[in-house]
Amino acid sequence: MILDELTLHNFGVYGGRQSIALTPLNPKRPVILFGGLNGGGKTTLLDALQLCLYGPAARCSNRNGLAYDEYLRRSIHRGAEVREAAIELAFRHTANGQVQRFRLHRSWTAGANGCRERFHVLRDGELDKLAT
Repeated sequence: MILDELTLHNFGVYGGRQSIALTPLNPKRPVILFGGLNGGGKTTLLDALQLCLYGPAARCSNRNGLAYDEYLRRSIHRGAEVREAAIELAFRHTANGQVQRFRLHRSWTAGANGCRERFHVLRDGELDKLAT
């Protein structure tokens, strides 16, 4: 699996819509590094990857035993005008010699009765109902 892009929308310290290209520009230098001060959002990126891929089974660093619904509620950016957040991950996977492109989209909205979560998977630009 090759990660291509991570997009965060009002997730943790990342307000608004932030996209990060994860595809190395030079194949001879196939590593992407993240650096920053404490509290800058490096661990939040790793949590976003896990949450997007695994949902309630994700082992996020700051969940600390919180119920999944409460974790989602607390992960919405504090400055968000609307109490909603989303994570999207684009990646490539080769199976049987063919490259398939996937885009996972997980979003949630906080309401009075908890969070409403949505998740869907696009495979080569088409909705994959089975994976969704």
